[in-house]
Amino acid sequence: MGPGDLSDLLARLSCLVPPSRHPDLLVPAEQGADSAVYRVAPDVAIVQSADFFPPMVDDPAAFGRIAAANALSDIYACGARPVTALSLLAVPEAEDKDAVARMLAAAQEAVHEAGAVMAGGHTLLDPQLKFGLSVTGVVHPDRIIPHNMPRIGDALVLTKPLGSGILLTAYGRGLASAADLQRAIGVMGALNKAAAELFPEFHISASTDVTGFGLVGHALDMLSGTPGAGIELDYAALPLLPGIEDWARAGAICGGTRSNMEFYRTRVDFGSLHESAQIVLCDSQTSGGLLVALPVQEANDFTARLNTTLATDEIPMWASEIGQVVSSDIARIVVR
Repeated sequence: MGPGDLSDLLARLSCLVPPSRHPDLLVPAEQGADSAVYRVAPDVAIVQSADFFPPMVDDPAAFGRIAAANALSDIYACGARPVTALSLLAVPEAEDKDAVARMLAAAQEAVHEAGAVMAGGHTLLDPQLKFGLSVTGVVHPDRIIPHNMPRIGDALVLTKPLGSGILLTAYGRGLASAADLQRAIGVMGALNKAAAELFPEFHISASTDVTGFGLVGHALDMLSGTPGAGIELDYAALPLLPGIEDWARAGAICGGTRSNMEFYRTRVDFGSLHESAQIVLCDSQTSGGLLVALPVQEANDFTARLNTTLATDEIPMWASEIGQVVSSDIARIVVR
């Protein structure tokens, strides 16, 4: 399902099912946020999110960890601390039970790494394997980080390299190697915990995780709560998985990315960028990084501290300052 299809579906559903209203529902679902936030005490709000999908890699353990990391990112994006997780599993009756056990064990390991507890879950029989988590976190109501209220003038930092959709497609077509795939699995399976743990030390105005709608889709959504704001992106500053641009030029484009390109084209000024670069910007991500808005004078310190924790010889740049929130008559992105 592409972004246009999803928007149409949500619009139809909102007419049939009125949104919930409650004074303690601080971030309702209709705001399009990463998670719903509900105040349970003057100094405690619970943050809830759920996400699940079919496997994108053959290794059950790798998929289990990626699915868990992806679900946990919604909690990290709003500045909360994960506390419990429930597994959401749809499984064919003939599925290899040992493979399912390895998948669940890897997910549980990721949840424990996040400092949370796997508290149970729900399983049903289904023709296609699907897996993910429902995660609950906690945060002080005054410290919730919105996904869509960046300050004009703030810098934008991306905390993980882009390109998972392109790489998975390239691997499926025999263009990328097993080593390339393992590198991407490592990025997708990495928790966004390190970035979230830095949030209290900086003046973060907005944060969202970059997943299926690609960098441009989630960046545009970030603008929805700040009137008169736009975004300028510096393509050369983007952190990328090695080889991504070559595979994009070779046509390794997944269906979700094509939908993103079509749906967001009128709101993004790509300038003179080659189509392969446009593909990178619209690439549908799995368990991507956080897109974080913070003061320009803090961006370098935030980025440097993250890279000290995350960077490797194979991927020397994970986090990067990639642009800025600017004044604009319309909510759009300009890429330079």
